[in-house]
Amino acid sequence: MILDIKRTILRKNLSSFISLIILTLVIIALLFIPIRNIFNGIENSLLAIFCGIAYVIYSIYNSFRNYHYIYFNNESDKLVLRYFSPNIFTSKKNSIEIPKKDFAGYLINSFFMRYRESIILLRRTGMGIAKYPPVSITALDAHERDMLLHALDEVKRMNEK
Repeated sequence: MILDIKRTILRKNLSSFISLIILTLVIIALLFIPIRNIFNGIENSLLAIFCGIAYVIYSIYNSFRNYHYIYFNNESDKLVLRYFSPNIFTSKKNSIEIPKKDFAGYLINSFFMRYRESIILLRRTGMGIAKYPPVSITALDAHERDMLLHALDEVKRMNEK
């Protein structure tokens, strides 16, 4: 099974860019076009400030969700999980490759009813079980998440036999 959520991440980035353009146009319209009293008693400059604050809250929300681009492949003799954060400030690309025979399972870390969720892959080594760094799976929809966990469960069951 190959899982690639490139389209989901592109859609999220595009919607963020479009909302920034719309915000800029709304603020320019509110500040420079002499429209008076859109709402009774509220000045246009105050509405522009409210729009800016709403966008900042939206940006903080998306930043806190910690979306990652994820590519997962289990069609060879290895489990391959490639991921990176599409933020401007963190562009480091990471890859986890585990031979299927060494896969020991996974742990799911969930925060506030799966608002922010990550997976930790486990690998059997000569010295015990090793944990890989957590990978955010928040960007996966429910079907993709179930497919990923089902594929990992299958490999784990094969190793337990």
